[in-house]
Amino acid sequence: MTCDPSSDQGTSASVVIPAYSVVQSDVNNGFAYYNALNVNLNHRFSHRLQMLASYTWSHALDNVDPDIPQQNPNDPNITGKPELGPAIYDQRHRFVLSGVVVAPLKINFGGVATLASGLPYNLVTGTNNSGDTGATTDRPVVNGAVISRNAGRGRPIYDVSPFIERQFSLVAERVRLKLRAEAFNVFNHPNFVGYASTWGNDAAPPTSLGAPLTGITNQLPARSLQFLVMLTF
Repeated sequence: MTCDPSSDQGTSASVVIPAYSVVQSDVNNGFAYYNALNVNLNHRFSHRLQMLASYTWSHALDNVDPDIPQQNPNDPNITGKPELGPAIYDQRHRFVLSGVVVAPLKINFGGVATLASGLPYNLVTGTNNSGDTGATTDRPVVNGAVISRNAGRGRPIYDVSPFIERQFSLVAERVRLKLRAEAFNVFNHPNFVGYASTWGNDAAPPTSLGAPLTGITNQLPARSLQFLVMLTF
């Protein structure tokens, strides 16, 4: 079979093997470290008041957070120790105060207050600098060095969740009725976990960097109320 060089078929090139897209691979070089100090103080002030105070200092480090696309390595050819940085759940300080007081008429009132430092997030250029198809998680270069993974830090997290309850005895105390109302994040404080993380390739970040993102996936639950009626016999 011959081919006429002057024909379109003879002069047009055909791609026998199409270009590769993303080549997936599994590498067993992930690791994590966790160090913490926990202090608890529990005291019963009287038969009507009891409180528990807990403080935790912790530091969590890893080189990959699984199942999170934004945590792809800066360069897919360089993984392992160069990717070591704070884990996305690295919350350095967390203080929890809980308690209950028995008020007159056998009404129980109490709740839980949580004060915690913000969570980290990854700073990226938003462009594909390393050439790995489809990934835009390359981190910016500042002062000649690549910014470490999860170098951004979010805002502090506050939550106050009170409750009030009353138990009634019925039928010679063989049957009991409990009424309970509780609120979660009663002050409706916005606790964000998602932030604008695109630095770009400039030496200085844009003014939008670190701004909280909207949407229910980017913040912890807003204020909610819950009511309970329970009958025991």
